[in-house]
Amino acid sequence: MRVAIDCHMVGQPAPGDAGNARFHATVTRAMAATGTTSDEVIALFAHEAARPLLAPDDPADPGSIRLVPVPEGNLARLVRRVPAVLAEERPAAALFSYVAPARTACPLVVVVHDASFHLFPEWFSHRDRVLLGTLVPRAMARAAVVATVSETSRNDIVAAFGLDPELVAVIPNMPAPAFTPRERAAERVHERFGLVRYCLYVGDVHPRKNLPALAAALGRLGDPGLELLVVGRAGHRGRAIIAESGARWLGPQDDETLADLYRAAAVTAYPSLYEGFGLPVVEAMACGSPVVAARRGAIPEVAGEAAILVEPDADAIAEGIAAALEPGTADRLRAAGPARAAAYGPRRTGEAAWAAFRRAAA
Repeated sequence: MRVAIDCHMVGQPAPGDAGNARFHATVTRAMAATGTTSDEVIALFAHEAARPLLAPDDPADPGSIRLVPVPEGNLARLVRRVPAVLAEERPAAALFSYVAPARTACPLVVVVHDASFHLFPEWFSHRDRVLLGTLVPRAMARAAVVATVSETSRNDIVAAFGLDPELVAVIPNMPAPAFTPRERAAERVHERFGLVRYCLYVGDVHPRKNLPALAAALGRLGDPGLELLVVGRAGHRGRAIIAESGARWLGPQDDETLADLYRAAAVTAYPSLYEGFGLPVVEAMACGSPVVAARRGAIPEVAGEAAILVEPDADAIAEGIAAALEPGTADRLRAAGPARAAAYGPRRTGEAAWAAFRRAAA
């Protein structure tokens, strides 16, 4: 089976669809790793920086990824360029996130990572509310299969949009290969950033991520040696939220650096009010960081017993962090995290993606 995956956001030079980019690159690699000799994965990319993030063109490898350039161009790209490429390449089905071309020569798999834009519109800018509220339902209506990243998100999407549950598939996310335990991370982090002891938050910053509650929780702990560290992009109102939290903000980091920051953290906190998956939780667990996360959305499904789950208010978060800092609890979480994260890997993701494509093609 020949399939196409829209990877236009992978390797983009400006902040934007970072989560979608990571997911599409992950699914592309996972499908290539789990395909058969008769399968072919085509990645439609727009930026040269995407090449090393996807794969080289290697026809001799039956699991190779064939890179097909499709220049960036927003609406023109979706209306003209992508349909033309799909008509030429003739895949059995093609995958897009949230927004898809109105007309294509093949069936569509449309990924909707979560229903937050519909359930909690107050967390989004006016522009995003209008675009997502208009374009996403249209894309889902055209899809042969709607995919999402967890059973929790699947249930929410079915309920929110009245979809047939049989048409909604789960393609779970997974951490990149860099996210594993590794020794001497604290030394490397101190040498590069001067950090000694910190509570780490990772992810785009906007209202639903609940960073003010985390900052307030650290204030309640009364531990002046525990610094709040934020890694990620500033989204809607993000810069103001970070400034008000008093956190040290490192911005986005590459996977190797981010993995060290997880490994060296006293605790990783993820107080988000809603998640369709919660990839930073899995990344942190994979690196052996003690994790405290909100008992919201798909986080309990993903984290299981390998994280301390709390209500997303300052007092509960503070209690969870205090517990995670206890040596015995920290040791338990550092051991349990990698084992739990191992449940999310290339085979599970790749096989689920191939199954979704076969359903769409049928």
